[in-house]
Amino acid sequence: MAEEPPERSLVLDAQDPAVPVDDEVPHTLMGELRDLGLVGQMWTLTVVAFCAIRAVVVWPVLLDHGVNPWWFLALDVGTSPTYGLGQAMGVKLMRDDRRPMRDAVPWIAMLFVSFVAPYAYLLASAGKLPGYVVIGVVLWMVVFGGLAALRVAREVRVDPAAG
Repeated sequence: MAEEPPERSLVLDAQDPAVPVDDEVPHTLMGELRDLGLVGQMWTLTVVAFCAIRAVVVWPVLLDHGVNPWWFLALDVGTSPTYGLGQAMGVKLMRDDRRPMRDAVPWIAMLFVSFVAPYAYLLASAGKLPGYVVIGVVLWMVVFGGLAALRVAREVRVDPAAG
């Protein structure tokens, strides 16, 4: 009669003492952020600057359509760090062959929510927006959301040693 292996508990592999831990993989949020690198940090800051400039440029249009520009500015600039960080961290984690894809999912979800939040506020809070404005906002979301998705896909495929 064959001896059965001892029953295993439901433990994540990274916590399983039988599985060696890769010490070079950051295991804390601060470790992940420090490991992001200068390019990822600069990308995050660039996204924040772009959102601040965009909010100021559209300020008069927001007022014309009954949107509180201060709330839009707060949402747009307030979500931009999580947008930039979500994109940079998502790419970093998807490129790391030592990490499962599921590690990137929270960052990609944060990226998506951060991207949609200002536009959802804009569409929900505006008075009667003309159809062309609604179409314009939706097209902006589709085009720039698609470009962001393409950027993430392209960056994931780039050889980390080449960048």
